[in-house]
Amino acid sequence: RVPSPEQFFHRTCRGRGAPSICAAMLRIVKYNADHTCTMSDGSVRQLATKAARKSIPQPVQQAQQAVWLDCDPGHDDAMAILLAGYHPCVSLLGISTVHGNQSVAKTTVNALACLRAFGMDSDNLPVVRGQARPLVRPPTHCAEIHGETGLDNLEGEPLFPLPRDPDAMLVSGKCVNVMYEHISRAALSGQRVKLVATGALTNVALLLTLYPELVEEDALEVVFMGGAIGLGNTGPVAEFNMQIDPEAAKVVFESGAKVTMVPLEVTHTALATEAVISEIREDGSSEFRNALCDLLSFFKDTYKSYFGFDDPPLHDPCAVAYVIDPDLFETEDMRVDVETHSDLAAGQTVCDRHNLQKKPKNATVACEMDVEEFWDLIHNAIYAAEKKMDHGSKRKRGGAEEGGS
Repeated sequence: RVPSPEQFFHRTCRGRGAPSICAAMLRIVKYNADHTCTMSDGSVRQLATKAARKSIPQPVQQAQQAVWLDCDPGHDDAMAILLAGYHPCVSLLGISTVHGNQSVAKTTVNALACLRAFGMDSDNLPVVRGQARPLVRPPTHCAEIHGETGLDNLEGEPLFPLPRDPDAMLVSGKCVNVMYEHISRAALSGQRVKLVATGALTNVALLLTLYPELVEEDALEVVFMGGAIGLGNTGPVAEFNMQIDPEAAKVVFESGAKVTMVPLEVTHTALATEAVISEIREDGSSEFRNALCDLLSFFKDTYKSYFGFDDPPLHDPCAVAYVIDPDLFETEDMRVDVETHSDLAAGQTVCDRHNLQKKPKNATVACEMDVEEFWDLIHNAIYAAEKKMDHGSKRKRGGAEEGGS
């Protein structure tokens, strides 16, 4: 049962020591050639990078990483779904939605629309609707960036066709219970599950509070896009995901879980420039690629209008990229606290880089990212999705021809 805010904070007041960090981190080796990984059935999947890149004779094989994605689609969330769904070393356990870029009703419909548009098997991928509002504050949305639907196209209409009966496509049950079921089951293999959050941390805070054994047993790592070391975006010092539910962010940082923050300082380097958009379009003129270019072009226009940016930062896939290859990032371990009282600075992630408070370090913070490698991941995911959808359409055409003969 999801607690009331009063019950929630009563539970979070209990002192819990930090869990022992004993599970070995997934060994991921960065290389400039083909990416391969070993599947659960022992087979090897391979995803080619651009032909111009140098090859390495024997690339290292990677085990699949179990990932649960908590998101609020959102244009950049859509690209995070695409990357998580099509990188061969990610085993996507499921998707939960949360309030944020738009209402949770709209972000849920958008998540389902993305799965269909990207050729992902929504029948076998659980999608569950999460929290509709922050823990204690009124909800805040971001229509000025993502449009009234949360995933507008250039004409102000839904970017992807919407499902007719979205409720029928969702997993029944409370969101945090569904998350716990799938995460705990995957953790039985001995692997730490990566809970990737690209929206407000409301669902994550409730999960860690209701199921503290996930922390005590070192069953998961929270990797989230959000926060900032210095300047904010929707507040002077606060980033949007933290600003709309700072109480939830505070709970996550103080939970004792292993937490990795991918802040604005990193995501603002992942710019969808005209060159990037042109490369996506020029690699093929498919309807799928054109839709992705429309997505980025809408994002570009709203960022230019609202923030004055020439090119929009593709925030959310950066968190997925960290899970795929931490070696793409320079990180620092530090103490991070979340401001919850100030009207001016609520949601600020106060990063004590020099340990001036002498408090225990509670987060790994990404500070830099290899942007070229990041875009290679995105281009590879687009290529893999297009290849799968093209194969599926050929099978359908073949079946129709056989049926008509």
